[in-house]
Amino acid sequence: MTSPRASILDIARTAQVSPATVSRAFNQPQLVNPQTLARILSVAHDAGFRPNRVGSSLRSGSTRTLGLVLPTLINPVFAECFEGAEARARSDGYSVMVTTTGYDRQRERDAVSLLLDHRVEGIVVTVTHTVRNPVLEQIAAGGVPYVLAYNESAIHPCVSVDNARAAEDVIAALAALGHHTIAVVTGPLAASDRAGLRLDGARRAARRLGLPAPCHIELPSHTEACSTTLADALEGPSAPTAMFCSNDLLAAAVIAAVSALGQHVPRDLSVCGFDGVPFGAHMVPPLASLAQPSRDIGALACDLLLGALLGAPLVSRCLPHRFIAGGTVAAAPIRPAHLVE
Repeated sequence: MTSPRASILDIARTAQVSPATVSRAFNQPQLVNPQTLARILSVAHDAGFRPNRVGSSLRSGSTRTLGLVLPTLINPVFAECFEGAEARARSDGYSVMVTTTGYDRQRERDAVSLLLDHRVEGIVVTVTHTVRNPVLEQIAAGGVPYVLAYNESAIHPCVSVDNARAAEDVIAALAALGHHTIAVVTGPLAASDRAGLRLDGARRAARRLGLPAPCHIELPSHTEACSTTLADALEGPSAPTAMFCSNDLLAAAVIAAVSALGQHVPRDLSVCGFDGVPFGAHMVPPLASLAQPSRDIGALACDLLLGALLGAPLVSRCLPHRFIAGGTVAAAPIRPAHLVE
């Protein structure tokens, strides 16, 4: 651990501690007396000292780095997850190396290979699907612990909400407003098992409530709308009065697209998202959504990894969700086909 301006010996001498204590202050700060830690960090700051992480890793065999594999950072929900994971890792003196996959299985394999090559000590990962996914076998073969984020699994450690139950709550909220014809809008199901679970939950709720089965509108992207597909879905007397989108970014894109088609949200069509990302509250009107605690998902997944590195068992966690009744959802409109003579 060296710096062009100061060495670890210089810091130890000025702070009146041993070089080993200085090393612990940067690598295991939780083991250092708070007053001593503050003094060391103050001396190091004044001297312009920066620890040599590469050299430390080579000597200890520990990179103190965790990997994070996410589908995209374009969607704010995953950016929140990263912030939660990074903050939790930093509190224990770890850094996070993040990479994205674009909802593509081959890119998942490439991303994991990259992280393993950089000798990360654990991986938080969101995969397309958990069933027979070679990426999870690849991580296990690399000998590092891993935790799924957002995915649900009975055999792999994971941190998520109950996606199907959350979708049921959305359908129940729409039904309570008089919506009987509801569409579920997703990107490709092959690229997201979360979207598939939300569709399953919506269908289950419709059966329980005695509603027609929700129409499934599968768009080419999980983050962009397709005006042609939406225009076709809005034609005819059986057109939906509400659309439940599998994520908030898709919901925002759908609102823009249907508005351009002449539909007013929510007077003509109610639209609800899933995620509860902060930008939804700033939309006009505010976005109705099913909120999941993304920052907590990242932080808890990281916390489980750090515990596993100390020998603790990896136990899956299901976090709570809540419905946000925003202004993009209203009572179902009365259409001529519904009037009784």
